[in-house]
Amino acid sequence: MVAPAIAVCLVAGGCSSADGPSPPSPLHQTFASPDALSRAVLGGLAAENADYLASLALSELEFRTVVWPELPSSRPERGLPFDYVWGDLHQKSTNALRRLVVRHGGRRYTLAAVAFRGETTPYETYRVHREAVLDLLDEEGNELTLPLFGSILERDGEFKLFSYVVD
Repeated sequence: MVAPAIAVCLVAGGCSSADGPSPPSPLHQTFASPDALSRAVLGGLAAENADYLASLALSELEFRTVVWPELPSSRPERGLPFDYVWGDLHQKSTNALRRLVVRHGGRRYTLAAVAFRGETTPYETYRVHREAVLDLLDEEGNELTLPLFGSILERDGEFKLFSYVVD
């Protein structure tokens, strides 16, 4: 009976020990800057590697342990279950990623700059930079400005793709 409780506790990320709450799971596939993250997305697009591109976005565990506890929608009075919110975000991100690969897969873009047209929302342990747009050069040297993905999460100086949903 104790082993299943420990497993649930570890997956949910909400257990406490005698030393206090356990820290949230770290984010994986993070980058030192929005530019580095954007170059990784561009590399995945050029290679048409949808699995790699999907790995750049938040996973369910990362969303559950890092993001969800600080979102206003996670408050009990809101009545929104985690599974509903995650399922909606994940489905929209997956669909947006599929469209992105169809439209831009195989193309080789060079990053000139990353900008955010939306606001940056601060939370207790992270910030979300919204409405990312990339200034790019295509293979012929034409300048483009494209919203290839939505938001970027910043935590402890590291950057992670929030989702492919373009806000």
